[in-house]
Amino acid sequence: MNQKGNVLIVDDELSIREACRKILLKEGLHVDVAEDGLEAKEKIERENFDLVLIDLKLPHLSGEDLLHWLRSFNPDIVPVIITGYPSFDSAVSAIREGAYDYVPKPFTSGELRRIVRRGLERKFLIQEMHKLREEQEKNLKLISQEKTKLKSVINSMADGVLVVNRYGKVVLYNSAIRHILNLSGNCLDKSLEEVIKRQTLIRLVNSQLKEKKKKVFSQEIGINNRDYLVNVASVSDNGEKLGVVVSFRDVTKLRKLADMKSAFLNMVSHEIRSPLSIIEGYLDVVLKGIVKDENQIKSMIERVKVRTQTLRELTDDLLNLARMESEKIKRELVPINLQEVILEMVEFYKDKAREKEIKININIEPVPSIMADRNDIALLFTNLLDNAIKYNVRGGSVDIHVKKEGFDLCVKIKDSGVGIPKESIKLIFDEFYRVKNEKTRMVPGTGLGLSIVQKIVKAYRGKIKVTSKEGEGSSFSVYLPLENLCRGLEYD
Repeated sequence: MNQKGNVLIVDDELSIREACRKILLKEGLHVDVAEDGLEAKEKIERENFDLVLIDLKLPHLSGEDLLHWLRSFNPDIVPVIITGYPSFDSAVSAIREGAYDYVPKPFTSGELRRIVRRGLERKFLIQEMHKLREEQEKNLKLISQEKTKLKSVINSMADGVLVVNRYGKVVLYNSAIRHILNLSGNCLDKSLEEVIKRQTLIRLVNSQLKEKKKKVFSQEIGINNRDYLVNVASVSDNGEKLGVVVSFRDVTKLRKLADMKSAFLNMVSHEIRSPLSIIEGYLDVVLKGIVKDENQIKSMIERVKVRTQTLRELTDDLLNLARMESEKIKRELVPINLQEVILEMVEFYKDKAREKEIKININIEPVPSIMADRNDIALLFTNLLDNAIKYNVRGGSVDIHVKKEGFDLCVKIKDSGVGIPKESIKLIFDEFYRVKNEKTRMVPGTGLGLSIVQKIVKAYRGKIKVTSKEGEGSSFSVYLPLENLCRGLEYD
């Protein structure tokens, strides 16, 4: 026998016990004996036996009862029945109850060795099977754990992930992709065409599935008003393509930044370069003495002053925008009398309004003082009044109405100017956006004023409403919660 075993011999005949013990000891086995069922039971409970030879005819506890108990105590122990011819039927019955085999009395040493050898081989096979099963369960558990970890990692990713096998079937996806593509139900093992309805994306994946070389396909795709950079990469093993991995990265903010950068460069090119060229031209004429008339020289210098004011306003707008977009804005909250701020603002723009013969009408109803940053409030209404005058017609009017409306402080600034096209109203708060038509083409501006206005209103948890009609003017209504303004909350 290649493996050693631990054998218990249970028989009430001393000669049988000793004969079996000597035969099995010569085989290198560890052998113990018991003369009745109760003694055997005690030894089995104390020691680990691989095989038990049981005589059916035992005192105190019969062989059948011991066999029955053994199957419940440890079914891995191999029981072999020792029986005489008169109890042959009992031996067969015992086998049906779970005994591995039987050896009839009288038996030869060869028969005993052969039966014990087969029984121990069975025991060792059972042990190996258990070991393999444990390893398999351990491996399955590890695989399950790895799958769980992988799923957790993928689901925690902000990027959408979709994995398709070589047959175009979906085998893995995360919660982000479910949200991006509006997926519903279980999408596993479904074809790409069943899951995705966007032909551009389907063509991109199919192209990668057909591609023989290892490449990564990238394309920017618009989905539900968002911009996504879609990367499609192949998955291979030893040169054999297994499928593709599709990742979706939201680049909406990056796209917006790129558009803003382009708009900023265009704005700088026009709003800075043009005034500088004009200033340079006027100064060149004056310095070279080309113009001698003092009135003409004065007129040129006044024009230079206007252009420098435009550049200063542009610089102020850019600095204010940078301040508004700063992650940490320090606001000094002080009690503010809104009537004083409005009157100061109107006084500041009096000359500009007079140049275009614009009449400013003020209606300020009794409202409580507010707790806010004075620079914020001044900048908010200065930008609105500046636009109301700048885009107004000669001889027009501007109406300013301050009142308490519900739980809000409402400031309404209405002009009789050129108005805003309907399709542009939703865009006027975007940075660097300007309405460009024949009526606004010559009006200087940066496209930042209303963006700054909106950022201030949001900082105070307010809202702004716009109504406008081309040729009839525009109305901007700012609503600021009085509860917050009166308590003096700190704003982010």
